[in-house]
Amino acid sequence: MTTYCKRCKELHLEEQLCPFHVKELKENQQLLSECANFTAVAGQYHLITSQTLDGIAQRINSVAGTNLSIEGTHQYMRDIQVFKQLNLDPYSKSGVFSSTQRAKDYYDHATKGQLGMIKNKLNGTAQEIDWLRFKQGKLSSLFTKSELIGGNAPGVDGETINRLTGNTISRTTVKAAESTVGLGTNVSDVLKALEKGTLDPKDVLTGIEGTKDAVHKALTKNIEKALQNGNHSYADKLKQAQEHLKIQELNNTEGVKQSTKRLTDKISGGKGHSTVTLQEAAKKTAQGAVIGAAVGLTVSSITNYMKFKNGEITEDEAFREVGQETLKGALVGGSMTAMTLFIPGGPVGFIAGMGIGIYLNKTVTNILDEVYGKGAYAEILHTSGYIYGMAVSLEDSLKKIRKDEQNIRSNRRTIKVKSDQIEKNFDAFDLVMKGKM
Repeated sequence: MTTYCKRCKELHLEEQLCPFHVKELKENQQLLSECANFTAVAGQYHLITSQTLDGIAQRINSVAGTNLSIEGTHQYMRDIQVFKQLNLDPYSKSGVFSSTQRAKDYYDHATKGQLGMIKNKLNGTAQEIDWLRFKQGKLSSLFTKSELIGGNAPGVDGETINRLTGNTISRTTVKAAESTVGLGTNVSDVLKALEKGTLDPKDVLTGIEGTKDAVHKALTKNIEKALQNGNHSYADKLKQAQEHLKIQELNNTEGVKQSTKRLTDKISGGKGHSTVTLQEAAKKTAQGAVIGAAVGLTVSSITNYMKFKNGEITEDEAFREVGQETLKGALVGGSMTAMTLFIPGGPVGFIAGMGIGIYLNKTVTNILDEVYGKGAYAEILHTSGYIYGMAVSLEDSLKKIRKDEQNIRSNRRTIKVKSDQIEKNFDAFDLVMKGKM
């Protein structure tokens, strides 16, 4: 498709980059990294919020005769992140979750106290990962970055910072519980953290369903109690928390209970994976789970991002256009196993529980070679944390496999016919020879 460019007043083909944008990319290499980030998030957002994954799955099903679906995708990836976080934080020194076998051995021989500790850590860490996935799946993640702090900051589990300035926007404490008793314990912990000063009244609290009501009731009750005891400084802190503390509710007691049971079963079954392996990827694809996505960095996505940067289109327009464009070449599930650079070869980010990668087709590769010099764009993408690669469409691969299988079946039929004919000829020859004898 040919479009008219207002900047250079020329007609551009779909796979042509405006000379003005070429000049901008040459002068500022950071623009390519920014564009890759924008494209990844926009593509991911549209993959999750649209029915595109179902469409891709259905196309694959029609070719392969499979029953591929997206059910279980986010849960699978989320559980991997939980085990990874357990290995990075609460069990980093012991290395219990450094491998599936070590985790299984530890669980199988754990004392009653150790089993209780594992259960508590699974409750809390899973809720922390759910908070992180919730934050990373929002449109605001284009300009903000959320991360778990671990044991470095008492009373606070995560923080959200501004990507541009590096300034902290908010700090979050995360709580989970399997029962109303656990919810009560969470509320008590929040009150103690406010009293000690490890939780600021203006911080964010993420808890299970019912947390908001329980905290506000507890704050009202304890403000009155603190005033009666003459503890005005504590009462003031609680009043500030009542006014400013932001409370988010994720999950509920039943959801936490089911999550912990599933994670526990994985540990005891030797499936507590903290990384995505090619073997696991293949298994999940066979079971009908889409475990990753890669979106293409196209000429159109670069153009739309540059237009947004120059104020020619709005952020929403760019986000929509780039997102829709990337979906045209989105790869999911088994096709990820064809790209060795994506799983598990490096720092592919996880947004909303899906591995996200950038791949470049031949046209874009040639254009970027012209802009930066042969191969230079690769270093730019690597430096900004992106893994890129050429990708083979799973649909095309399946069509070729199917065609090859049809040829093999046809050849087998031909061989059988010829084999039967030879047998008949031998039988006829035997009869002739017997008649002569």
